[in-house]
Formats: sequence, structure tokens, C-alpha cells
Amino acid sequence: MTQPGTDPGDAVPPPPPESGDPVEHLWTAAHEFLCAFRAMIDAADAVVLDQQRKAAAPRAPRLRRIDVE
Repeated sequence: MTQPGTDPGDAVPPPPPESGDPVEHLWTAAHEFLCAFRAMIDAADAVVLDQQRKAAAPRAPRLRRIDVE
């Protein structure tokens, strides 16, 4: 059996190298935060584009003429 992170199909990334520099730690954390925030913005953008596409699609009118005799 292999250890986690050693199998190429395993989704666990290798642990980052140990660094005692607090600025490097903050820089890495800020980068991860911005990547997560960018993913959220991209997902919201996809939802908006999907809604705009649905709104632009032709659809049946909501009102129909009724002839009363």
C-alpha cells in the first residue's frame, strides 16, 4: 500500500516545504485566498451568463388572445 500523496492518481498534494519565514507564509495564504476568490467569481460569472442566455432565448408569449363569441 502506498502512502497518501505518493500515488499519481491521488488528489492529495505534497506538503509544502517547511519555512520559518512568516512573510512567505502570509504570501502563500494570500495567494490561496485569491485563487479561491477567483474561482468563486468565475462560478458567479458562469451563472450570470447562463441566466442571460436563457433570458435572450425566444419563448412563447405569456398572454394569449381569447376570442369570446
